[in-house]
Amino acid sequence: MKFQELRYPIIGKVHKKLSKYVIKTPILNSSNNFFNTNLFLKLEFFQHSGCFKIRGAINNILNLTNKQKKIGVTAVSAGNHAIATSFAANKFAIKNKIFMYKSANKYRLDKVKSLNANLFLTDPVNAFKDVEKASKYEGFYFIHPFDGKKTIQGTASLGYEICEQIKKIDNIIISVGGGGLISGVGSIIKQKFPKCKIIGVEPIGANGMSDSLKKGYAMSRVKINSIADSLSPPLHMPYSFSICKEVIDEMVCVSDLEMINAMKVVYEKYKFVLEPACVAGIAALLGPLKNKFKNQNTLIILCGSNIDMKTWIKITKKIN
Repeated sequence: MKFQELRYPIIGKVHKKLSKYVIKTPILNSSNNFFNTNLFLKLEFFQHSGCFKIRGAINNILNLTNKQKKIGVTAVSAGNHAIATSFAANKFAIKNKIFMYKSANKYRLDKVKSLNANLFLTDPVNAFKDVEKASKYEGFYFIHPFDGKKTIQGTASLGYEICEQIKKIDNIIISVGGGGLISGVGSIIKQKFPKCKIIGVEPIGANGMSDSLKKGYAMSRVKINSIADSLSPPLHMPYSFSICKEVIDEMVCVSDLEMINAMKVVYEKYKFVLEPACVAGIAALLGPLKNKFKNQNTLIILCGSNIDMKTWIKITKKIN
């Protein structure tokens, strides 16, 4: 691992520091003939704020200077990262400016408001401009949703936790948006289990990472057309992408309908109500990766879910 800040012993220290503030989420061994692999599910949607992003948000805050803490933090997202940063800021009583898209799900907006966030509505075109203004001109510390050393050390702590919970992994399947989760987790998994295959999954309508890997650089503009808003960043970033290039073995894409079907399958088999982004790995295992991992240990990170029952029903009604 050429990224010194992501070496296993360093992330072990990060994990220990974060353990006071995050939940050690369980791993469910779900071996059955339906998936045709020895399947493990990391239930990270049980995490505080309902998503893995709390790890990066808190790790950023724990590393702020006293001056930065006094001014506050800012963040932007369609939902999960905004919720996570709001949770972290509220926990540590830090001022904040949280930007969310006007099109964001009402459930997520209400959740951010319930965490005493200073909420501002924006749109994908102006979102990062708004955050830059808050950061550059007002001094708020920008907690990036998927880039930056402290954010990715936070996601790497999830990989470290997985390594402490399981003895052997042949394949790990990870939902990909901006690449913060797969870069952090992948960097640790590769150190502990060098032969483990790191597989990223993204929507067909938001396949910026797949395209970036083909082009060899982080795309600064990505066309988006997917129900999985948590996996639909408008751009990718050089730092997280440079790690992704090193750790990702394969990228696969799934359709919106495949994710909707996976939402229903997960509910029927486990009674979990999960958002489309969370089940992308399940969709891949039932689709492009079907029957490829027989007699192997395969782990899927159910990375987070902030969805209400009304929205879940509305989405899943799109297929019978």
